[in-house]
Amino acid sequence: MSEELRFSNVPPDAGDYVRLRIVSGMGEKNLSRAGTALRGSLFTASLYDGEALVAFGRVAGDGGITFVVSDVMVHPDYRRRGLGDRIMSAIDEYFHAHTFEDSYVCLIANRPADLLYTKHRFRYLPPDRCGMLRDQSAAPTKAGE
Repeated sequence: MSEELRFSNVPPDAGDYVRLRIVSGMGEKNLSRAGTALRGSLFTASLYDGEALVAFGRVAGDGGITFVVSDVMVHPDYRRRGLGDRIMSAIDEYFHAHTFEDSYVCLIANRPADLLYTKHRFRYLPPDRCGMLRDQSAAPTKAGE
């Protein structure tokens, strides 16, 4: 592990992204769909140790009203070193330049990562709102995937 980490806004290789998802505990994703997601991202933030992707986060959305923080992850060997905070700081800079007071900026957090996000101006939903996820268990599988 080198102490010199390289930052990049260029989307990583889909294979590197999927490998980091797996090792960080976020789960495997289809390689082709991962590539589509990365290319369709509004913003990506990556940290590399040499050629190895060790931390990542991205912003998805429509670029006008809705912005979603997604896939913030850090390789287990690099945790507790502030890398998640560095990724979120880069995302904060993107939001500062591209969002407005009436923008809808959201995320879904796994605990204890919610503690990281509260340091970056994210708050829990007020009592009159709730977060929801669509049940995808009955979603059709497309041929070839």
